[in-house]
Amino acid sequence: LSLSNNDYSGNIPEIIGSLTKLRTLWLGSNDYTGTIPEFIMNLDSLDHLGLYGNELTGTIPETIGNLKKLRYLQLSSNEFTGSIPANIGNLTNLYALYLYGNKLTGTIPETIGNLNEELEYLDLDNNQLTGTIPESVGNLTDLRSLNLSDNQLTGIPPEIGNLMNLVNLNLSNNELSGEIPPEIGILTNLTHLTLNDNQLTGDIPSEIGNLTNLTYLYLDDNQLTGEIPSSIGNLTNLEHLHLNSNQLSGLIPNSICNLNNLNWSSELINFPSISYIFGNKLCPPSYPECIEDRKSTRLNSSHW
Repeated sequence: LSLSNNDYSGNIPEIIGSLTKLRTLWLGSNDYTGTIPEFIMNLDSLDHLGLYGNELTGTIPETIGNLKKLRYLQLSSNEFTGSIPANIGNLTNLYALYLYGNKLTGTIPETIGNLNEELEYLDLDNNQLTGTIPESVGNLTDLRSLNLSDNQLTGIPPEIGNLMNLVNLNLSNNELSGEIPPEIGILTNLTHLTLNDNQLTGDIPSEIGNLTNLTYLYLDDNQLTGEIPSSIGNLTNLEHLHLNSNQLSGLIPNSICNLNNLNWSSELINFPSISYIFGNKLCPPSYPECIEDRKSTRLNSSHW
């Protein structure tokens, strides 16, 4: 049953509760209000449930754990409050879990690690979640995309290194502190690593150079120190590199000249405006030759 993308409003109609053999229920992108009705939690044949893009309020009921056949749960872009129920860990057949764009609070439950049989997409961004990312997230070894951005999370567990199928890891705009765990260097399938706008400290781990499939690396707006590791030159597929607004020091490594896929004019050497590598404590004038060449070219062209 798909009733998405209409202008339906009011409460979700009770008659849906009589459709006990229903397998798919899409009510997304409407104007439904009120709470998730309990009768939906009795539709235990459901494998797809989409209530996204409405104006639903209240908490996600603990009884969500009754829907053990669910493969796809999409509750994003509503106004749900309260915590993520621990019983969500009962949904061990889930392939995708989307709760982003709500007002959820509290910690991510440890039971999220129970979803380790099928889960490939986990998106909890744009909520008000707190605490550390649970160690049990390391059980989700089939994950391809993990987006926990725009919350108030405070720590990255080393178990993140278990997620060897990850392609996208977005933890930006949180309150993450401590060092970037070197275990991130195990995630060699990553194409997008986004850790910007946190409070991360310490060195950029040299293991970052193992991530040779990366196209996006955003580490800007943290409190990172030390030198840019020379291993960054291994990331020859990089198209976007943001290291600005940290406390990095020392020389820019010559190996950065290996990054031929970067858009140099906007990503690295956007003179005279702030570029995506400066805003640190890096040592001029000994820039690598490739940067000096582009700097000279850009400054000379400005005379025309």
